[in-house]
Amino acid sequence: MLIPPASDPLLHFLASSLLNHGKRARAERIVSRTLLYIHALTRAPPLPILRHALITASPAVKCISQKRSGKNVVRPAALTEKQRIRAGVHAVLSASKNKSGKTVEERLAREIIAVVNGDSKAITDKELAHKQAMVNRGNALVK
Repeated sequence: MLIPPASDPLLHFLASSLLNHGKRARAERIVSRTLLYIHALTRAPPLPILRHALITASPAVKCISQKRSGKNVVRPAALTEKQRIRAGVHAVLSASKNKSGKTVEERLAREIIAVVNGDSKAITDKELAHKQAMVNRGNALVK
């Protein structure tokens, strides 16, 4: 098994998203155990699977509610790459809370594998956000 580098920015960002009360060592341990669970469940290198899952769960747009002419109008806005990754990480983390498993690591690994397989709540939330953006694309600001 290939061991991912300790200074991988994606793993650092995932650990930062899991951070609770400043306990970084605990968050990094959760990330490393999640990678071990992914490897145990798939028998494949875990880092490419994690990258693919986060890119798959990341939305490209978000909908902003804006007041225009006295009424609230929903306007789609494109996300930067960092915003996309952050939204994907948070979607996967929130969807993993409903998975079966005793530990956070196991639930997160199962959710990442479910995203790769295409049957995850994170993917349905992304598709819902994209549908809402397409419906409201007439309200988009054009520069």
